[in-house]
Amino acid sequence: MTSNVKESDVRSGPDRYVSEAGAAKHVPDYLSDYERPLILTGVKSADAFLKYNETDDFFAPALRYDGSASVENAKELVEQAKAYNPDVIVAIGAGKLSDTAKNVAEMMNLPLVIVATLCSSCAAYSACSVNYDAQHRYLGSPMHKSNSMLLLVDPALIAEAPAESMVGGIGDTIAKFYEADPVFEIKKAKEGLTAFDRLSATGSALLRDTLIEVSEPALADMRAGNTKSANVKMLIDTNLGLAGIVGGFGGAAARQSGAHAIHNGLTQLPGSAASMHGEKVAYGVLIQLLVEGKVDEVKRLLPFYDAVGLPHTMEQMGLEYTPDNAAVVAAHATRPESAFYNAVPDLTAERIEQAMANLETIAND
Repeated sequence: MTSNVKESDVRSGPDRYVSEAGAAKHVPDYLSDYERPLILTGVKSADAFLKYNETDDFFAPALRYDGSASVENAKELVEQAKAYNPDVIVAIGAGKLSDTAKNVAEMMNLPLVIVATLCSSCAAYSACSVNYDAQHRYLGSPMHKSNSMLLLVDPALIAEAPAESMVGGIGDTIAKFYEADPVFEIKKAKEGLTAFDRLSATGSALLRDTLIEVSEPALADMRAGNTKSANVKMLIDTNLGLAGIVGGFGGAAARQSGAHAIHNGLTQLPGSAASMHGEKVAYGVLIQLLVEGKVDEVKRLLPFYDAVGLPHTMEQMGLEYTPDNAAVVAAHATRPESAFYNAVPDLTAERIEQAMANLETIAND
């Protein structure tokens, strides 16, 4: 999947963003321009969508992905899809399914519609796919030539999922500020910020402030069954739309740096798949801040992490903290192509290992 797309390109997002309670009950109406839609979905996402629509059958043929978010599975789905001669791909699911569908749509040169069933990352909004191998180890995040033509967000459907599913989205989204802020500071000093950089930086601060304001009440509303509250809708649109806009307008500078590099390193450890993408990224935020020497900011964030259920220790992600495990994470996060250097140019593996050790102490104080 080679193209002339560059990491610095401004990618505003899907051609159309619909956020409206009940919208997922009318997906066929949004496909009136197409004759042969083909659905890609997963097991849990299919169950959630069908239950929400009070039906046992999809409105079009459906293929199931294997949950790996791998290029290999995307290729397998392409071969299966050929039998249906589709003219549009309809992805119904969460982040990994969206990433897989983006791969499939590009391989088949077809338009893509995404119906979000969870709000655990901004994958449904962004123009890149996060790809893993069969062992769930991170491989890369290629940018696609085209965004989806429609992202359909139904807060009432998404809010039917366990509140814990939203926690990963909070972690992935709050990282947008902490990853972009030092990168923009470096760029500002070297060459100045573009108009779109400034827009992205402002948006990243807005989403951080919004998350701190609405996350707790939104999660409380979800747990109380108040799925149509303004706080729930605000949290969903922040985790999907605003997070995607920050990365889209800010380009490579706003897409990832230290926190995602730590996430990628954590995926090299057996058992890392037990925690959500955004949970590992949230842990990575704290490590990045400690590497930057921002201990006070870590201490300010910990009460928020505790309040919403974000992890700040390895144990909370189902992993064991050991010097050997820390060394594996640090080695991967300091590879030459690591985005961590965008935030900390003089990064070393030793600084990451020390930060991981320090966080275990700080978090347990």
